[in-house]
Amino acid sequence: MKILVIGENSAIPQRLYSELAQHATVDWLIDSDDTKNLTDKGFNKIYAHPLTPNQRKYYRRLYRGWGIIAVAQWWSYKASKIVDKDYDAIVAIISSPYILPLVCGSRLSKQLNCKLAVYTVDAIPGPGGWASRSWYHKQLRVMKKYLPSAHYLAAASRQMLQFQLTTFKHKEGLRSNVLHTPSTNESYQLPIAQENIFLFTGSIYGMRSPINLFKAFQMLLKEKPDTRIVFVGEMLYLDSMKKILTEEECKQIDIEPYTSNLEPYYRQAKVLLDIDANLDEDPFLSSKITNYIKANRIILCETGRKTPSREIFAGYKTIIQCDHSVDSIYNGMIQALELAATEQDYSEREPLIEMFSTPHVCSILWNDLQEICSTTQQ
Repeated sequence: MKILVIGENSAIPQRLYSELAQHATVDWLIDSDDTKNLTDKGFNKIYAHPLTPNQRKYYRRLYRGWGIIAVAQWWSYKASKIVDKDYDAIVAIISSPYILPLVCGSRLSKQLNCKLAVYTVDAIPGPGGWASRSWYHKQLRVMKKYLPSAHYLAAASRQMLQFQLTTFKHKEGLRSNVLHTPSTNESYQLPIAQENIFLFTGSIYGMRSPINLFKAFQMLLKEKPDTRIVFVGEMLYLDSMKKILTEEECKQIDIEPYTSNLEPYYRQAKVLLDIDANLDEDPFLSSKITNYIKANRIILCETGRKTPSREIFAGYKTIIQCDHSVDSIYNGMIQALELAATEQDYSEREPLIEMFSTPHVCSILWNDLQEICSTTQQ
């Protein structure tokens, strides 16, 4: 089987690509002209950005401002001129800020008479206030126009898949499945942390807010004044933090630039923090928590009532879940520190680690691709 993957030059496509390449011939069309690091790693045929350097200066700006469909069609037309003509399937990996592969995949699937599989790692368009009204309707228009051409749809959680199936009129007998975001390949067996440090990695934006965490942290400092929070990544709530916390309390929060080398931060932390959107039925599952589970650290997850986190991590002693209220977060922080002070059996997470492993996720995708390619429906 010969497969064309269309996606960003990012971790998720790379992980899936490397696993799929063990089963089939896999090429990759990426939104980048920096492919040297990929060919050095043994990737097969890599199609770089189909636009010229001058065109690339403007297309991202036009993509949001002028119209997704027109710019994506332009990009797709250029891409259709450079790719091979004999693929059995196209896998379009899309996210909320990057749905161009869907437009391109739809065009190439029809042009090359091959199957189209779409893997959405975000709910698109983001429900519940994740996207502005204008961007929401632009994205919805793309999904309604191009997703009906898909022969297969996968999403990163059960709730996300259920939501995504409501955004378009799909083919009768459309195959769909849950493909959890594959976790990093690294595992961390760390020594016991000595300081009371809570760690959050990644960006806080949109519907994810640390405001109630700040208030709960202020309560915690009265009882455990040596406690600290470390944010590694982009945190857009500095003004809110300074309004809630005193100058001295703010000194107990460190904000570091994001790095891919998180082990030193995992090593010093006692508790790893995850913050979901303040929505009871948010369909998103944070990718950071799928990496957190591979470190022998207590996890505290602030989440809504009917979220993927509530469903997947229920019953795990080393993963504490709390709602978005200040009291619940405070109680969760106290419980997390108490658990972190005693020896825990982190082997309970082994089923989770397997479920989010790249080989397991890719095995589901590969089996589904074989099935859709064995049928004659187009």
